Amino acid sequence: MRPSSRAGEVAVPGELLGVIEEFIPRDNTYVVGGSIRSLVLGVPIYDLREHVVSVRPLWENKPLLPRLGDIVYSQVERVRDFIAVASIFEVEGRGSLKVPFTGILHVAQISTSYVKTIYDAVRIGDIIRAKVVSEGGPPFLLSTKGKDLGVVYALCPECMVPLRRRGVHLVCPRCRRVSRRKVSELYVVK
Repeated sequence: MRPSSRAGEVAVPGELLGVIEEFIPRDNTYVVGGSIRSLVLGVPIYDLREHVVSVRPLWENKPLLPRLGDIVYSQVERVRDFIAVASIFEVEGRGSLKVPFTGILHVAQISTSYVKTIYDAVRIGDIIRAKVVSEGGPPFLLSTKGKDLGVVYALCPECMVPLRRRGVHLVCPRCRRVSRRKVSELYVVK
């Protein structure tokens, strides 16, 4: 059986490349009922001497990783003593992460002014906008120092209604509870 695409042409996912009687399937291929098919969009490579077929992807699927200096969005998962553990789900300007990464926010990285306890800055469930301040990871070390960094969305701990920004505090429109947070200028609920 002759493959449906020749070397140098582009194969789409699922396209027939050959049969297992002719070729040994290698990188970025799969077999269904004896037919070798392309797993990715790419260029099929046929080694006629070794009877091997593979596909070189047009775009390398490199995972999106936060880098030093990136602005990220994350949800606070745990708050303990002097740290908050957050799940990073988006890198601003670069896209959403397929699998969230862990971020660590230390009380010393909350603000340029003194913060007595981390509970005055973030709570479980808060969405924060932070800057990556570590070279490697995970976990990635985060900072909310800066006017545009901090909590961008939070719910009332009593009635679970989105809190509204009133100056430097967050206020529940239903129960009128006032919550202290390190609020970003970019807080979404006005």
